Amino acid sequence: MSKEQRQHLIGLIMLGAVAVFWGAGFILNAQLLNLGFTDTPQLINAMRFGLSALLLAVIFNKKIRLEKHSVLYGLVGGALLFVGFSTQLIGIKYTTPSHSGFFTAAYIVLVPFIAWIAYRKRPHWSIFVGAAVAIVGFVVLNFSKNESGASVKGDMITLLGALCFALQIVWADYILKKNKTDYVQLTFWQVTFAAALFVLYTVIFESNRYAALSLDMGKVSWRLAIVVFGGTTFAYYAQTFAQLHLSPSETSLIMSCESPIGAFLSMAIGLENFVWQTIVGGVLVICAVVLVELVPNLRLKRKRGDELPAQTPETDAALNDEGTDPKDNER
Repeated sequence: MSKEQRQHLIGLIMLGAVAVFWGAGFILNAQLLNLGFTDTPQLINAMRFGLSALLLAVIFNKKIRLEKHSVLYGLVGGALLFVGFSTQLIGIKYTTPSHSGFFTAAYIVLVPFIAWIAYRKRPHWSIFVGAAVAIVGFVVLNFSKNESGASVKGDMITLLGALCFALQIVWADYILKKNKTDYVQLTFWQVTFAAALFVLYTVIFESNRYAALSLDMGKVSWRLAIVVFGGTTFAYYAQTFAQLHLSPSETSLIMSCESPIGAFLSMAIGLENFVWQTIVGGVLVICAVVLVELVPNLRLKRKRGDELPAQTPETDAALNDEGTDPKDNER
């Protein structure tokens, strides 16, 4: 196995683990809110990103540099993460973990349209169909709001967070693919600036409620540890690493698995009841993700394959003998 193949495989495994951590994160965040952080939701994010920034600083202290361009790129990414996670956490107060997961998955559908605006390249027709399917899925999910405890308000707030996540993905992909900075720098500065914004927010707007906090640290600590180590420190390192070695379709499809994982776990442990609207709506959202990410890339691979010159026994022999295609000399 070549180095490139190993890195590709490692990227797949790492993103698979991220999907599990993020899927569980919908439940853990909802539980943390109910365990004492209801009136100070951004304190959770301040602790989450603050501890992750410290961990990244310790782990990569020899690779982190104070470079103006890296800091500025990280500032933009960190601001998008701040708004995205803030709205996601506020939204989950008014909806269920499964709805939070599926509406967060909308970032997969939004990414191609944002890229269209940014790069002025019209998306494949399947992306428009996928967007329509996703909208139908979201409508179906909202049919169960009275039965499951979800609400349109919570879902729409979560959808705003999904937009910020989509912007952050396009931004990070552009920075990394253009070699503006390396993935360690981008990861650290994004997480660090997000942490600074969360700390600033909670100190200004939530500090007057700190005295009323009543936490059972036995129940809070292990949940917070999973969110910090798995869902933030590891997750954002893995995401930026994987974006260098995986195609956008592979990255997006694996990351989108966080939604069904979150819904399954939420129902499996009894936080939500099994209702047909959640199942059907969730399946529609997943189908939308496939239409948006998989179909255009399969078409592109097929097109590239058709454009390759057909090989004959003579050219095969030449390739075996010389290690190169004789037509290379004609180009």
